[in-house]
Amino acid sequence: MVNTMRMMEWLAPSNPCRQFDGNERLFQALQTLNNTAILCVQTRAMPSARKFAQQYGLPPDSADEVLNQSTLIFLRKIQDGSYQFQGHAPSTYLVEIMRRVALMMTRTQRKPHEALENYQDLHDPDVEAVQRQRESSDLVRQFLAQMGDPCETVIRLHHIDGYSDEEVVRQGWTRYTTTDSLKIKRSDCMKKLIQIARQWRSTNNI
Repeated sequence: MVNTMRMMEWLAPSNPCRQFDGNERLFQALQTLNNTAILCVQTRAMPSARKFAQQYGLPPDSADEVLNQSTLIFLRKIQDGSYQFQGHAPSTYLVEIMRRVALMMTRTQRKPHEALENYQDLHDPDVEAVQRQRESSDLVRQFLAQMGDPCETVIRLHHIDGYSDEEVVRQGWTRYTTTDSLKIKRSDCMKKLIQIARQWRSTNNI
């Protein structure tokens, strides 16, 4: 199976980092959820994701989950201002988040898709307030309902119901006929979920 990162590389420039002439430009692009900027930091961080998966005895295919969950956390921290650019490569901070997520997945012995909801176990003070709210299943359902289909379905099947992408495609539960197209769509939907969560936080002064 072709993994998500490889599929994204086919759809993006051969060197996604080339258009960013410095770390500050890259950070500015990440603030706008620029797809190429996200692919750039993920490309730089993927070797570390594989290393952590092996180091902590996680299944080989957990590297993608570690990377994707950590990227979502990283982007949320950029959006809420808890991560500020200080001259360092953004991928350096992403790698640190990945290390914590991989370790937490090992300690809790839970499914990889639960890492995001339980990130407060890592005792990161920057996101504790948000995570306490996100623990509420009613709040998650509210966000998903606001998004509607197909995003509600593709996120719910994977992150809530725990179905593998292979099972979703095999059963025909979405319009996506390959695991790669399903993952790409889910990645796009998760970015929208970040925006909705950010709007909710702003409205509720969180």
